[in-house]
Parts: sequence; structure tokens; C-alpha cells
Amino acid sequence: LRKPLGGGTAYSNMSFLGPPGLAQPTDSTPHLPPAGIGGEAHGSSAERNETTEKALKPEIYECPPPTPDYMRRWRKNLEPGAVILHPGVSSDTAHERLSVYGRPEPVGVKVHEVLNVAAKSQLLEQQQEKKEAIYLSNKKEPLGKAYKRGHMLPPALYGNGFGKPTPQDVSGEASKDLLHPVEKLNDPAEHQLYVKSHANYHPGEQRNRGYSWVDKNGGIDPSRFSFGADVKAREIDGVAKSLNPLIEGDAPSQVVVSKRLEDFREVNNEPLGKVKYLGHGKHTSDEHVFGVPSQRAPEWGVRECVAKYSAEEQQPDKDLGKSIRPGWRNCAPEDRVFGTPSIRDDIARPTLKSVADHQNYGDEHPASALLYPANYSDSGVSSDDFLEARSKEEISEIFAAAGEVMEEDHIAATFAKAAKLDPNGLVSIESFRRTLNA
Repeated sequence: LRKPLGGGTAYSNMSFLGPPGLAQPTDSTPHLPPAGIGGEAHGSSAERNETTEKALKPEIYECPPPTPDYMRRWRKNLEPGAVILHPGVSSDTAHERLSVYGRPEPVGVKVHEVLNVAAKSQLLEQQQEKKEAIYLSNKKEPLGKAYKRGHMLPPALYGNGFGKPTPQDVSGEASKDLLHPVEKLNDPAEHQLYVKSHANYHPGEQRNRGYSWVDKNGGIDPSRFSFGADVKAREIDGVAKSLNPLIEGDAPSQVVVSKRLEDFREVNNEPLGKVKYLGHGKHTSDEHVFGVPSQRAPEWGVRECVAKYSAEEQQPDKDLGKSIRPGWRNCAPEDRVFGTPSIRDDIARPTLKSVADHQNYGDEHPASALLYPANYSDSGVSSDDFLEARSKEEISEIFAAAGEVMEEDHIAATFAKAAKLDPNGLVSIESFRRTLNA
């Protein structure tokens, strides 16, 4: 507490609790000086007026002395926009007489003289245009006008312009509707159809299989009913009861016994997994092992057998898993393939292939024939049918059935030319067609 400045005993500025009209406290020890730095022996009354604001803001009420000039140049200046100079040249003021560094250059034509050209008279402009009229660029590319190529446009283009206008009654969807389609609200009945046919549920939608849920109280709404049963009543304050068992009230309280009774129990009872304490004192550490060791001297064991061998000697034998006997080794070239191939193009195809024979002799169509079938394959005609050797009469009938009716002499001449293309003199539909079109 601080004593009033006037020397009285009452603390008029003190805040205390109590009803109005209660007597204020008095100084019971007026002969003792107040606590703190202030006091009558420490300066004037203004200095003794200590407040919390002065204690929290010493930089305002008790400013520290400024840094001397001979030490200021060695301090860091954190003032924004200040020019930082090296301490060695901070006192050098010779550069202040120079306003611009470098060597001045003579001033020539200035920029404003080039841009601000004096206005010419009308006679001078006509004289200048007459001089520039002889240039081809002035004729085709006049200043401020479009380039002239000498083309003559039809009179209709001057009014309508290029291109044809798009009619507004063209059928189809507008670009606006394609880019920003109108949001459509699906009918709930339509959604239920997609749920039934495609199981297309909305995100987060509960799967409804149409079950009729009924209990002892009547119908059940699966969206609101909680399935299952409570094992026990909901426990309240479980963590608090675990930390403080006394909250429940029925927990057994801790009993404090004397140390003499505890020492008696330790000596009389036999602890589980420990040596019985007989009261002779503990003169050994917890790691001490009683008894005689089983080995009186180092014996030869597995560790010594493994450690005596080098890394090379510990490697498996070179004949482990393979034969080193000549003539009994399973050594084969790297490009050799074992087993029977799935496509037996190494053997001849039987003349009459059985229905039960599923072997591929290399004459079956590959997968590419399924992706890219040959012409007329949908009619049951394969490419081999065009290359099969046929007689002149059979070829004549095939072409006649296809609508190509020819005379007998022309067929015989074409057949003779096609027979010369094959060493054996055989003629197929393909060779006859190429000879006919040649």
C-alpha cells in the first residue's frame, strides 16, 4: 500500500470491498516508509508518482539516453528508407558536393524537339506531297488509308458485304442450349424405374429391397428405426470413474497400514517369481545369479564351427542341384523350345480331317480374320475358294452365275492364257479374273 502524499493516514485512493458508509482503512504503521522505488528520499513528487502504465511503457516515460555520434555509425539502422553507409565512410562528406556521379555528356538533339515538329504551311505540305507522288508506295499505300491492289469489287458487295447470312429458321439445337443445357428435374417415378432395371441409386441413397419390416409393435420404417438391442444401459462419466473410483461410491477405499505390518507380510509370505525375503538384508544387485555355472570351461559349439570357416568355404557345393557328370547334364541352347507347338505346321494335314480332331495344322484363320474378314465371307466363300484349281466349264458357270456372260471362244482363249501363269497349267477363279481384266 502507498501512503498519501499529504502525510495523512487514510488511503483515499484505495479500492476495497464493503457496503457504502464503511470506514476506510487507516495506516497502522505511519513510521515505516512505503515500498517501491519512489519516496521522499528519491526525487520530487512527480517522480514518486509511479503507475502501472509507466512500468509497462518505459520507452515513453523513461526514454534511454541516445547513442553517441562516435558509436552510432557502428549500430544497425532499421529505419525504413534510410541509406546504409559503411562505418568507414560514414564521416566522409566529400561526396555530398557532387550531385551526379559519372562524366557528363554534351547534349544534342532533345527528344521533345524530335516529337514536337513545327506545323507546316499548306504550300509546304502540297510541295511535299508532289515530291512523294512519284513513289509507288505512296500510290498503293497512302498514309492513313488501306492498301490498294487495283481490284474492282462488284457493286453488290458494297451494300451487303462478303458471305451469306445464316437463316434464323434452321432446324436444330442452338449453341447456347448445347453449352448450357436446361436443367431437367427427373420424375421420382422415372428414377424408381432406373433403380429397378439398373440399380441406379443416388449418392448416399439407402438401398431399398422392398422388404416389409414388422415387429411386435407393428410396422417398421427402416430409414428411422435403429436395429439391434442395447446390451446394458448407457454408461455415464466412464472416464471420470476410471480416473477416480471414489465417484461411484461403492468402490473400496484404500487402507493405510503400518510399515511393520507390511514388513511382516513380506517376510512371512512367498512372492510369486521372486526369492523369499528372510530379513537378512539385500547385499546383491538385481542382476546377480545364484548357483554354479553349467560350463566350467569354454566348450566347442555351433558358433565356433561357423566362425572358423571363411566366406568362400561357407558357400554351397558347386554340384548342388545339378549334375557334373558328362553326358548327364541338362544343358540346352538358349533358343531351344521344349514341348509340342500348339500349331502343328511341321506335319502334313490329313486328307480327311476328323470332326474330333481339334489340332490346328496352320490352315485355320487367325484372329485378324475375325477383326478384318475377307470379302464374301458373310456368304460362306473364303479366300481359298478363289485360289482353288477349277475346270473351264466350272469357271464358265461361276462367271455366268455372277452375271458375266461370255462367248465360248472368249472363255477358251482367256482360260489358255491363265493356264500359262501356273507351272502346272492349273487355273483358278483369281487367275482367270486377272487374265480377263488384263
